[in-house]
Amino acid sequence: MALYRYVAKTKDGRTIKEVADASSQKELINRLRAKNLFIISIIDLRKEEKRGGKKFSFIKRSRRHAGIKALDMCYFARNLSVALSTGVPLLKSLEVISVEVESIGLSRILEKIKEDIRSGLSLSESIEKYPRIFSSLWKGIIEVGEASGNLPFVLEKLAEYLEMRIEFERKIKSALIYPVIVCSFGVIAVTVFFKFVLPRFTTIFKQFNIELPFLTNILIGISRFFNEHFFLLVGSLLAIIVIFFQLRKLEFGRNFIDRTKLILPLINDFVILVSVERFSSTMYILLESGVPIIYTLEIIGKSIGNVVLEKVIFLIRDNVKKGRNLSAELARMEIFPSLVSAIAKIGEETGNMPEVFKRLSGHYRQELNTKMERIIALFEPLIIVLLGIIIGTVVIALFLPIFKLSTLGS
Repeated sequence: MALYRYVAKTKDGRTIKEVADASSQKELINRLRAKNLFIISIIDLRKEEKRGGKKFSFIKRSRRHAGIKALDMCYFARNLSVALSTGVPLLKSLEVISVEVESIGLSRILEKIKEDIRSGLSLSESIEKYPRIFSSLWKGIIEVGEASGNLPFVLEKLAEYLEMRIEFERKIKSALIYPVIVCSFGVIAVTVFFKFVLPRFTTIFKQFNIELPFLTNILIGISRFFNEHFFLLVGSLLAIIVIFFQLRKLEFGRNFIDRTKLILPLINDFVILVSVERFSSTMYILLESGVPIIYTLEIIGKSIGNVVLEKVIFLIRDNVKKGRNLSAELARMEIFPSLVSAIAKIGEETGNMPEVFKRLSGHYRQELNTKMERIIALFEPLIIVLLGIIIGTVVIALFLPIFKLSTLGS
């Protein structure tokens, strides 16, 4: 038996790209024709791999990367789902994907996972060895898929969820690009001015021995302090950044930072909105995949990204384990908006929890997009006004002594 990758068209024009297992290419052609498919191409993956390793090895290396991106994990889930749904055994599926995947790091991990499976471990047990790559979400969904015998379905749902998260995060990053660029150029311009430009003007003013205006003296004082303590200021900034990231690694540091996020005005609303969106979307994908509610809450707690909210969700999990309703526990925890508990109650009454959380995640995703757009729409003119004030102040402070010199000269 060999693996073939084929591209075919259905009668209604839909394109199908899949991997199939067949004893020969002729057998696969007959099988596809029996399904009334119009064959566009069929590639023997073994021959392609040999050619790729010799003739086209430079091209293949040039498009690969060492790290493991979110998109690599999404493609892995999607490709594994497609391969398993077409009847390709798990080991052969992993073998094909490990060759095709663009991430060298993920390819190496898949090779190790293959060896673990050959030694008798399940897929969920194998990926558990790599928690930094495969989150608790992956483990939970794959465990349910293996137990129910419906691994291709849950992997497809996981791929859809990962695609949604990637697209959502891409939108947020795209919206932030312009403000970040403007702020960066503003900081660079101000730094260059105080470090190089203003000291030259100061030397010129000293040569003429004139009394400088108050505004000009203030800027010269700032420039002098900036130049005398430049490396101290840069070092302090770097130290603050390092301390922040080191604090994130310590339990008390994470507690302090995450609690502060939930207390600070404006920031707390945004953090809650992001957390609720993640909570509802993860609830949907896990419940839709058949993960039990207790295990779902445990996975969400580990992946919520905030220590305070993690403790709240674990408390909800423990109370639900005792027989209490999820909606009642969500309502009792005032940190969650009342809409979340109301929607959960509807799901409990209708017996369709995945669907209501799907709608809820869509609602909060839209609300988050709207809020981001409003903040950025407000932030952009504020940045422009602030830069205008800074530039205007600098220009006035420099030209006032020049006007004075011209008056003296006349």
